[in-house]
This record gives sequence, C-alpha cells and structure tokens, in this order.
Amino acid sequence: MEDQMLDPTERRNLVAKVCQELGAVFGFQADSIRSQTEHIVALWESFLSRQKEGDPEAALRSLAGQLLRTQRAWYKGVWEPLTGQVWEDFSILHDVSLYWLIWGELGNVRYCPEIGCYLFAAARAYWMSPVQEARQCQVQGSSGISRGSLSILDPVGGPPTPSTTANGLSENLRTPLAASMSAPAPPSIPRGLGKWDVSFVRGILKPLFEVMLTETFKPGEPPTFKFGKHPAPAAHDDWNEVFWDPVRLSRVLLLKTEDHERGSRFSFSFFQSARKQLHKVARSPDQVWPHLFHVDWAAQFETSQVAPGGTQPLPVARRLLPHLPLAHSLSFLAMILVWTSKTDTVQWCSLGLVAPFWMWIYSIGFQALTPALAPRSRVKKLVKLICFDSSPVLTFFLVYGSVEKWWKLPTSDFSLLGLNFHLEVSVESLVLIHIIVSALTFLTTLRARRQNLYRWRFFPVMGNSWMATSSIFWIIVMAAKVGLDFLVTQYVGWALDHLWLLEGDYLTDPSWYKVPLFFAHFLLLTGAPALCLFGSLPLVSNVAISIVGFLRGLFILGGLRSLCHRWGIGMSGLPLRLMTNVCQLPAEPRAQWMGRWWTRMTDRELAGFVDVWNTFMAELRRKDLLSDDELRSLQCDDAESVRQGLGIPKLLNMVNTFQAALPLNTEARRRILTLARAANTTTLPDGQVKTMPHLSVLIPHYSETIMFTRDDLITRNGSTEMIRFLVQYYKDEFSNVAERLGARGSRGQGEHDLERARTVDSTDLEETLCKWASLRMQTLYRTIEGICNAYKQALHTVAKLQDASLSANELDEVCRGKVTIVVAMQRYALFADPTKSTFNIQEAAATEAMLQEFGKWISIAYIDEEVDEDGVKRFFSCLIDAECGYTRPIFNSRSSAASASSSAAAAGKAVAAGLAMRKPKYRIELPGFPLLGHGKSDNQNCAVIYTRGEILQMIDSNQEAYYESALFLPLALQEFGEFRNGRRPGILGFREHIFSDIGLVGRLAADSEFAFGTMLQRTMDWPLQARLHYGHPDMMDKLQMVQQGGVSKATRGLNLSEDIFAGMDLTLRGGWTKYKEYFHVGKGRDMGFISVLGFHAKVSMGNGEQALTRQWMRLGLSLPLPRLLGMFYLHTGFYLNQCLMNWAAKGFAFMVACFGLATIGNEALAKPAEVVASNYFGILYLLFTVAAMGPLLCEVLLEQGFRAFLMNFANHLASLSPVFAAFQSKLLAFYFENTVYYGGASYIGTGRGLATQREALVKLFRMFAPSHFNDAFEVSLFLFMGRMLGCGAFFWTCMCLAIFSWTMAPFLYNPRQYDSPLLVLKDFGQYMKWLISTEGSEDKSWEVWARKLQDVKKGSSVLWLFLPSRRFLCALCTGILITQVLPSGSTALYRALTPPIWMLLFCLIPAILEIYNQNLRVHTRWLALVAVALTSAELIRQCVLEEARARPAMLLYKYMAVRCMLDWADWVAAHELFGCGCQIAHVTCRTWAFSMRWVRDFSVGVILFLVMFLISGIPGVHWLHEWFLHRAQPREGDSVKASDAAFEALMKQAPPTLPTEAAAGEVGVPSNRTSNFNSSWRALPNSQGDWLERRCLQVQVPYNKRWMLPQLRLPLND
Repeated sequence: MEDQMLDPTERRNLVAKVCQELGAVFGFQADSIRSQTEHIVALWESFLSRQKEGDPEAALRSLAGQLLRTQRAWYKGVWEPLTGQVWEDFSILHDVSLYWLIWGELGNVRYCPEIGCYLFAAARAYWMSPVQEARQCQVQGSSGISRGSLSILDPVGGPPTPSTTANGLSENLRTPLAASMSAPAPPSIPRGLGKWDVSFVRGILKPLFEVMLTETFKPGEPPTFKFGKHPAPAAHDDWNEVFWDPVRLSRVLLLKTEDHERGSRFSFSFFQSARKQLHKVARSPDQVWPHLFHVDWAAQFETSQVAPGGTQPLPVARRLLPHLPLAHSLSFLAMILVWTSKTDTVQWCSLGLVAPFWMWIYSIGFQALTPALAPRSRVKKLVKLICFDSSPVLTFFLVYGSVEKWWKLPTSDFSLLGLNFHLEVSVESLVLIHIIVSALTFLTTLRARRQNLYRWRFFPVMGNSWMATSSIFWIIVMAAKVGLDFLVTQYVGWALDHLWLLEGDYLTDPSWYKVPLFFAHFLLLTGAPALCLFGSLPLVSNVAISIVGFLRGLFILGGLRSLCHRWGIGMSGLPLRLMTNVCQLPAEPRAQWMGRWWTRMTDRELAGFVDVWNTFMAELRRKDLLSDDELRSLQCDDAESVRQGLGIPKLLNMVNTFQAALPLNTEARRRILTLARAANTTTLPDGQVKTMPHLSVLIPHYSETIMFTRDDLITRNGSTEMIRFLVQYYKDEFSNVAERLGARGSRGQGEHDLERARTVDSTDLEETLCKWASLRMQTLYRTIEGICNAYKQALHTVAKLQDASLSANELDEVCRGKVTIVVAMQRYALFADPTKSTFNIQEAAATEAMLQEFGKWISIAYIDEEVDEDGVKRFFSCLIDAECGYTRPIFNSRSSAASASSSAAAAGKAVAAGLAMRKPKYRIELPGFPLLGHGKSDNQNCAVIYTRGEILQMIDSNQEAYYESALFLPLALQEFGEFRNGRRPGILGFREHIFSDIGLVGRLAADSEFAFGTMLQRTMDWPLQARLHYGHPDMMDKLQMVQQGGVSKATRGLNLSEDIFAGMDLTLRGGWTKYKEYFHVGKGRDMGFISVLGFHAKVSMGNGEQALTRQWMRLGLSLPLPRLLGMFYLHTGFYLNQCLMNWAAKGFAFMVACFGLATIGNEALAKPAEVVASNYFGILYLLFTVAAMGPLLCEVLLEQGFRAFLMNFANHLASLSPVFAAFQSKLLAFYFENTVYYGGASYIGTGRGLATQREALVKLFRMFAPSHFNDAFEVSLFLFMGRMLGCGAFFWTCMCLAIFSWTMAPFLYNPRQYDSPLLVLKDFGQYMKWLISTEGSEDKSWEVWARKLQDVKKGSSVLWLFLPSRRFLCALCTGILITQVLPSGSTALYRALTPPIWMLLFCLIPAILEIYNQNLRVHTRWLALVAVALTSAELIRQCVLEEARARPAMLLYKYMAVRCMLDWADWVAAHELFGCGCQIAHVTCRTWAFSMRWVRDFSVGVILFLVMFLISGIPGVHWLHEWFLHRAQPREGDSVKASDAAFEALMKQAPPTLPTEAAAGEVGVPSNRTSNFNSSWRALPNSQGDWLERRCLQVQVPYNKRWMLPQLRLPLND
C-alpha cells in the first residue's frame, strides 16, 4: 500500500487527467473542467485529512460512498428496470469526476437531481462500453489492463470486499487509483445519428431547459412568470417524479422525427405515432447517451396521461386531512354532550356522523384537486365513500327512526332442534350496531394513507428514543388542551341547554322558518367556540415548548454557572475549560489538581490561554468595544507572570467578582459572557483543525449596501443624519475609535495623542470612519470582515496551540485549506462594468476594496450575459478573486470606497480614469435564463459550483462572525462525524445574536427572532425532532444537498420560502438535523414597522405556498404522528392557527351582533350569547398573549435571570407588545389565507436600514386596508349592533384591544406620526388625490390598486364560487334572523330579503358605454356618488315600509348580502367567464364592485384621518409618541462623558474636503483640503439648525431639536 500512496501533486495531476478525458468525450466546458478539478481535489484532501493512516484510496472510497448514495438507489430502482443494466463497479475516481462534471454544468436543472442521475447513468454506460470490450480481450489472453483494475466501491463507504469474477480472477489486485491511471483511451464520439452538437450544455441541457422555462415563463426579455394559468405549470418536483418512474420515463422520452426537427407541428397525433421511444431505439444502455441529443423533451407535455404538471397536490398534508378536523370535531361535540343536561341516546349516537361528514369533504376535495387521478381509482374511492364511509349515516337513521317510532321494530319466531326462539330487534341492539360501525369507520379514517401514485421512494426514519420523547410531549400537551377545552366548553353546553328550552319546540313546529332559525342560533353559538377549540392546540404547545426549552437549556448551557456568569461570577473556571474543552490541547500531566487555575494548568495550557485571551481582548479593542484603559485592565501579562499570580485581570482572578470587573460596553460584556456560557456547554465534541472538514461559506448578495461611502456620511450642506445617529447611539465606541486614532487628549497620552493625530493621513481617517459606520449597520462589508477576520484568527490560534511545530506559512496554508468564502454577488457584472448603463461606482469601488483587503479568503461569483452572433442571449456563471486581472487598468482603490461620488458625472469620469471589472477566473455557460425563482435561490445555485468544501455554511449579507465563537468552529464541523443509519447530519443549526435591536419596533423584531433562534429551535431539535433549515448560520452537508437538488428550491409560485425546502427534502430522503448552541453568529433584522411586517408577510405567503407542495403531502404520508404534529404545528400549522384565531374573533363579534338583534323579538335569547362570549373569548385571548410572550420571557429568565425577566416583561407591556402581536397575527392570517386561496405570492424587499421615515396615510392604507382596517371596522359594526348584550367587561376589553390593534398599530409605530396636525392634513390631501386618480401605478391611483387586488383572484378555483363561504353563511344567518321578526310568507319578508340591487342594475349603463367607447368611461368617484344615492334611497324606502323592530336586522342582512355579492362580482370580473360573449357582465360586476368599495375606502380613510387629526392636536402627544418609540437603556458608560470633546478633537485633524462644484467635475480625489469639510464635521455633535429638510443619500433619520435620536433620552444642547 505504501508504494501506491500519492502525494498532493500526483493526486491533482491524476484528477486533472481524468477530468480532461471525460470532458473530451462528453463535451464539457474547459472552465468547468478546471473548476471541478479543483473541487474534486479539495474534497479528496478534506476526506484524506480524517483518515488515520492517510490512505488516499480509503478517502476517495468514503467520498464516493457518500456522494453516490442516491445515484446507486436510483440506478437500482429506475435504470436497471429501464435498461436491464446492473451496477458494475468501475473506477471510483472516474465515477466521482463524471458526477461532479455533469453536476457543474446543469445550471437550474440541478434542482431536478433525478435528471442528473439519469444523465450520469447514461454517460457512465457510454463511457464503460469500450472498457468492457477491453476486459473481454484481456480475459481471452491479451495483455493490458487486468480485470482487477476495476475494483469495487462499497455502497456505504466501507472497505472493499474481496471477490472474484466468473473466471476466477481477483478484483482487488489493483487499486482504484491505479485503475484510473491505466484506464483505456476514451471512446470516440459516434456520428451516425445525424448532425448534433457535441457540447453537453448546448446539445442536451439547452433543449431540456427551454421546455422547463417555457412551462413556467412566457418568452420575452426578461421572461415573465405565468401567474394564474391553467393547468398549473410543471415544477421541478414534476420532473423528478417522471424520472423516478421507469414506466413513465420509457413512454415520455421520444425521439424527434425529421419533420419535427424542421418545425412541422400540425397533426400532432400523426407525428406522435411516428416518433419512437428512446429506450426502444437504443439497443443497449451505452447507446442512450448519443440519442439524448435527439430527444423531444416537450413531447411529455403534449399528452395528458404523462404530463408532469397534471397533478395538483393536496393542501398542507394529506395525512392530517381529515384527521385533525375529525379529532377536534369529535372531541368538541363529545364535550358539549357531557355538559348538556338533557342528553339522550340519539344525541350520543350523533357522534358517529362526524367521521362520514369529514370524509365526504375530504373525498370531494381530493377528487377535485387531483385531476390526473385514474378513472378506476376515482370510481373505487367513490364506491368506498358511499358504501363504507357513509355506513354510520344508515345506522344512525335506523336508531333515530326507532327511537321516534317511525316504524315498528321487526320480530321473529322460529324453531330449531325442537326449541322455540323469539327474536326481537331492540333499540339497544341498533345502538350497539351503530357504535361498532362508527368505530370501524373512525379507525379506518385515522389510518395512515400511503396510497400515493406520485410519491418518491424515500421515507424518513425515526428512532425509538425520539418517538418516545416526542410522544410523551404530545400526550402531555393533548391532555392539557383537552382539560382546558373541557372546562371552557361547559359554557357552550349551558348556552345550548338554554337555547333548547327556548326553541326546542321549533323542530316540531309546522312553520318552516322556525327550523332554520334554531339551527342558525345553534351554529352561531357553536361556530366561534369550535374555531377556538381547533386553534388552542398550538397555543398550549407554545407554552409547553417554553417550559421544555427552559429545562433543556438549563441543562445544556451549564445550569447555575450560566446564571452566575452574567455578573462575572465564577469566571475563574473559564481558562481551564477553554483550553481543555474548546482548544483541546494534547493531554499532559498536571503539576497539581487543587488551587487557582494558573497553578493547575500546564505550561502549554497557560501560555495558550494567555494567547487566546489577549487575542480576544485585542479583537474587542480593534472593534472599538474597549478603551485603551479597559484593554490594559483586561489583558493578561506574559505566562511567567501569570504563573506567579501577577498581571491577571480582576475578572479572572477572584472567585466572587461582580459586574464592576466586566467592561462598560454592553456588546463587549455580552461577548465575554457568551464565551463563558459556550465553554460551559455540556456536550462538546472532539475537534482538531487539521482533521476538520473543509468548510465553504456561501454569502448571497443582491442589492444590499456593501459599504458606506463618504457621500453617506457627509454632504455639501453638512453631516448626514445617519452619522449623527451612529455617533450618538454608539458614543462610547466612537470615543474608543477616536482614542485608537490618537485624537483623544483625555486618556493616558494627553497632548501626545493630539500630536499623533495631526499626522494621521486624511485618507486613512476617511476610510476608518466609513468602515466604522459600515461595521455598525447591516452591510455586506460587516459580514465579510467578520467572517474573514474571525475565522482566520481563530483557526490560526487553535491550530498553533494544537500543533506548535507549524510555521507561519504552514499555519496560513492549513487554515486557508479548511475555509473558503464565496460571495454570490449576482449583480457584479451590472454595477462593475463601466461600459454598461447600470454601472455604479460606489458598489464597484466597495467590491474592489473588499477584494484587496480580504482577497486571499474570498472569491466572488456572479452572473454574466452576452448576445451571440445569432442574436441569442447567453448566460454565464463566473468567478473572480483577488488574483484575477482587470479588463482595463484600475486606480488604487484604497480609499475609493470612501471617496466615490454618487453623481453620474463623477461616474463617467471614473470610467475615463480606468475603473473596470476583473477578468473572470472561470466562466461557465448556463443552459438558459438563470432566474426561475425569486432570486436568492438562483443566486446560490449559480455560485454553489465554486464552493470547494464538503460542508456549506449559509450566511446572509446582514450577519457577522465573532472571534470567540469561531474558536468553536473545529468542534462544530466535527459534529458531522456522527452517523445514524449510515448518514451523518445533513443540516447543523446554530443560534444567532440579533444586533439590530434599535428602536421600539427593531427591539420587538429582535426579541421575536431571539426566541425563535433559541427556545423554539432548541425544542424543535429535541424532543420534537421537527427542525428544518431556516437559512442564516446553518451548516449543511453539501454531498447530501447536491443529491436532493441543492440548498434551496426555486420554483416561482411554490418556493417563496426557499430555504426550508432543503430541510423538507432532507427529511424525506432519510436525513436528519442537529442543533447546537455553543457556536453562534450575529444577525441583523428589520428595524421598521413596514419592513418588519413585510418580512412576516413574505414568510406567511411562503408557508401558504408550502401548504400546496408535494413535500408537505409526503411528510404527512411518511412521518410518525408525534413527529408530524411537531412539523405541522411549528410550521404551516402555526399560520393556519392564526387564521382560526382571527376567524374566531370575528365569529364572536358576529354572534354578539346577531343575538343582539335577536333580542328585539325575544329578550331571553341574550343570555346564551352573553355566557359564551364573556367566558370563552377572554380565556382564548389570554392564552394567545401568554403563548406569544412565553418563549421569549423563559429564554430571558434562563440566560439573564429573574430581574431581567421582570424588566423585560414590564418593558413589553409598556411597549404595547400585545398590540403588535395582535396586528402581526392578523397579517399572518390574511396573507396565508390569500395565498392558499389565490396563489400569487411574491417576494417583498423589506430593506434593513434605519426605518425612521414617516409613512404617509396612502401607503399605510394600501398596505393594511385589505388585511386590517376593513375587518376592524366590520367588527366594530358587529359590536355596535350587539351593544345591548351584557357580555362582561373582559370581553369588551379584549375586543376593543383587538380593534385598536388592527386600526391604530400602523400609526402608533409610525415615526413622527403626530408631529403636527398640518402633516395629517397633508396626508389626507394626498389620500384624496390618490382616491380620485385614475392613471399611474398603484401608489398613485386607487383604481389601479383596486384592479390589482381584483386580478389576484384570477388564481382562485371555481370551487370557491360554489362552496358556502363565510360571507355567504353570515348572509344566510342574518337572513334567517329576519324571519323571527317578520311574518312568514308576507310581502314585507320577501322585500326585506331582497339584496340591494339598484346600483348593480344601474352599472349596466356605464358598462355598455365603456364597451362601446373607451373614451366614455365614467370615473369611479362619480359612480360612487350614484351608489351612495341609490343604495341609500333603496334602504330608506325599505326602512320606511318595514316595522321598526325589523330595521336593524334588515340593515345587517343588507350589509352582509352586499359583502357576499362583492366576492362573487370580483370572481366573475377576474375570471372573465365565457370570454367576450359575457363582457358586459364582466364590466358591470367590476364597475359595481369598484363603486361600492370606493365608498367604503373613502369612509374608512375619513375616519382614520379624523382620529389622527384629533390625536395630533393634543398638546404634548408628539413628545410622548417620540419617547414611546425611541426610549431605551443608555448604552454608554463613564467613558461617554468626554466623547463630544473627543469627536471635536478627532475631526479637527487633517479632515478630507468635500467635493466642491468646481472639483466635482475632476477625476479622482481632490488634493485641496479646505475648511469646508472641517466645519461640516464640527457640526456633528451639537448642530440644531434647520437641517431637517436635508437628507442623506441612503438613510433618512428624523430629527427633533428637543429630543435625541432613536434610543436616546437626553435632549440636544441648545
């Protein structure tokens, strides 16, 4: 074996040789070959580093075993039945190289991994065909390669097993490496099939990808998504399903005919018969590859029976439908029957009707949503539904008829064996039969439904231990839920008892209208409580998650030690734990086991700790979190002094050190305590830098800020408001940066510092300030700087401690060989090319500055495009790094990031100066248009081919890494060394530190993300095992990700939340995830009300799309029930629960309105509604509040203690957190419901800057009127109708709080909302202008906005028109109430039940005019006036004619009828039924709907304006509102006292000048340093002039002369 060992150079040459041979045969691109050669070598070296004997063959075998797992399963399940060829082990290196070469050029086809499996199998068979001929010659006696040169690859990566051939020759005589070096010449490419391009991309991938693209997008530049088209376009999963089915695959792969290639498309059936199937034409498997160039990929879409897009998945998870509704309905009815005083046999038997009811709904939905279901299966399911699932209906009918004595029960007398028998069928026997039949039907309904024709062959595996713990968790949660529901359902039982006493005789009354009246009252009393019961499980589980997460976190994070560390107590144990548990130095005998830590540590451990600790403190000082004095007080002296107990920081010296030993800066304190907490983690793996897997960090970037420039900090008129905010908010850190630059005279050095500051180069000062500001906002530079510096320093430190023999160059080589960073900068070719109109000098200069600063560690991947000589646009995936040259000379950009001007003139001068983009190192052509998804997933997909590590870390461009956390990086990567069922973890999750807690809304968003990233994910990992992938800092096994289609999905219309699908696919393919808390990164979140809610709307729409995917259906089919409950209720079920809660709130309000009106005819009916409303809704709202705040408060209690818990709780109440939570819940419910109903989810760009700009009324109305304002005013109307009911103070308080949240939250969290009544008047003027405008975009015209809302409903199904909707049921209930006060059969009753139709009939006139002549179109505002007049006249006429007691019920009915008719009118107008033939109906419905809605929106806008105007006129409300939004704990300590003086001193030292008008036209940075810039910087601390109208270029911060900027209390100095 030793003589076969290859050194790194030989391995690289061998891989290059194999890849070049494969590329020559299959037509791979040269750059792709070079890229994948580098990739394969890096993976090989990564696996080799973990081999104890250093055996390259064993490392390669392990790599191939993990890489080809799915390929082998697919080969056996599809290729072998399809071609009859079994897997025969070949050269391992050839297999690995061929796999990566094909994968590297697939482009967006990578999302279909089964297509990759098919292409690999065909290419492998084609490559092996001449090898097999050579084998036959060798077996016959010819000299050459022995049979043993083709060794066996163990499927799970184990060692090869000895075996012999039929001729008795050993197969292990040669190694796979030797087989690769002595392999025969590659086969020549046959030309017998006609003219075809040998390029893999152009010959095979482009035709395939064009079919994929045209199935989802309309042709154009760029292509546009086919939204709302029927049938639904085929997604990636459709293609995967085709390539997993050998029967379908053999049918759909048809070859093109000659006429078909010439473009003849007529008489498809003729050409269909003329075409031949590929696998019938290919006589052997090795002939499949050449025929792939002639496959007609579009043929499979031209026959319905094989169309991949013909199947529409069921909503959410098929296994949970109808299980959850069935179980909840059964328990709800059973509880009601228990609490009902008069319960007879028939009522108990009615429980058996629940299963047939839900089975009918489920079966009808399944039949409607599965159009591709085979007719035989369709008939079979219908027969089963009628004959078996509906059998309890028959037995119940027999029982009911027997009890009511509708017929006489049969009797029979007979004799048998001389004995006389008398049989009589009794009621009891029928009841027993009904119970048995109902039980069988119920159990059959609950059984697992695995009959799915379109599922994959992958199913998750769950161990017994996980099953036990998750089962116990859900048993406890279910018990708590049932107990709570049982207690509150007693009020419904009492109300039904009372209702039965009042209206029980209605069921036997001959009057037809009284029976519906009883059922309407019954539905009103039970509807809303039933929704509460359905939605209470997630709320109870949230409380249970808080408790379990707290207990598990207490165990993981070190128990009481973690609680003590927050005060600095017990930090003396950190040094030993840091060296033994984290850095893991080699074990050496200790001098003593007792005493202080510096006496117990060995010399190597002590020196190592001093090095690590001092480096950590220096890093804090470099980030300006410490002052020089604090740095000196926290650093250790040399190891010899520490050994003697000298020069030890107070923080590490005393056993009972309190907070005074910690630094003053809160961020520095947090980072020190985080290191101590992580070192206390109970389960830390063994990890060495040399043996850690290769890690690639992938950072997607689109248009986020890269780095702040000088224009972002200062303008010609003075300083920008952003730099003001940063200086004031980070006062202590700015004092530290001033001291670091030598401009402080108040600390230590005195005048000497000022003298040094005068020598500071102005360019250095300018660059430092730009970087200082960039490192405190959410910029890409902050992410890159944190990742590069933290990972580099930490790996250098740990590697040096673990192996002291390494030199500096060797350390650098080891660390760079373990971590690579790829920035997926999709737009680089647009903003960095000076020849393009999209050139942006700021972004180009900032990118170049990062490459020069971190060039050894980062590379940039981007997408480029060009137009060839045929006019066809071609797309390329490119890579650059610091070693790449320029397309033209470029000036030194050392200060370009700071000095670049944003004006177009300056950009043109920069082009003339030679600013240019870099030449790509690799440029690989893509199959076609690369953006099939929403952008981020496609960006990652194009860049992932340049990642070299076997582990990927997903980092967003608003994150940050920390040195102390990076010390745990080798340990985190060693977590992938654990195997379960032959698989290592596919996803490894970590916690995050949210650093964007700026302002009230930013703090609420940060707290929410903090709770999700710690408490929830900790419990999702164990015991629920329900954690998936949520982006951010997760590490992923790339070898598993490439086999499932990538790290995300990119089908527009299904994969808006692209990250989570990586976790779903991993679970479906039998993978598993882990979650650890000792490693973490920083994360920035949205900080403004609009951006925060935009993010939640995007997530909610993404979950609505997930509910329609096959992944959720397959999870429901495959997962055990305990794990499925965790998956469902912590993902899609959470958003469904928001819908239930908000429906319940509206249901209670509607119940109060209906019963309030019903008391006009019967006052006794008030009592049931009062009991239900006063006792049920309040408990639900309280549970909702506790469940929303519980995880956060428990995590605060765990990590910060009881005092912080109380402070946080009080702070959340003072911040009106329940108001924000209620508003957010309504938003989530609205977008989830709309996405499920209509589809059309789209990406919402939120932005993560300082959201301190005041939003106008128009924007707030556009964003929140459909989701919040309209429902709030409707609920207010219901409560006004039911005001006479005495529902109790708690009910009215909760309802008023919900209404207040839905209407006032946008204005409450809107900065400067109440500055002046004049601003409110200005808002109202803009609102009225928006209402009456008819042209422009939706933010300029109400009509355009309303039409867009109506067009969204094009994606709805026709079922929503005919199924009884909520509004239809409400209109029906209110109509039934009218029969209580008006005599049946009277003209007054029919007149009252007629909906308002005068305006609808009038709209025929403008509709005819519009169809006849577009210029005669009547404006909506005039139609709205007519609508008000006609509808008012119609209502007044009916009110005059009706009795006084019937008027309120009639008005409510008219309102609900109009709301129902509006939904129908929208549907007709959006779908345009029957085309132009019914155009008059379409235009009439649209005109009527717009006129009615204009009146509503005008009324709502006027009410909102009046409320805002009155509030803004209250004296002092502006100051109170500013204090409410921007109050915070001061971040500064004693070091802030001299910050203003330090700022002045710093800015006086050689500041750079601002570009003047004369200098603006010159190229480069002006050399003249005038006092113009000097005076601007002096104005930063105290300026209070009229700079309110002056705005910075990118971030706008509101300023007030009396109050400080966000997060500050103190007023500015006058």
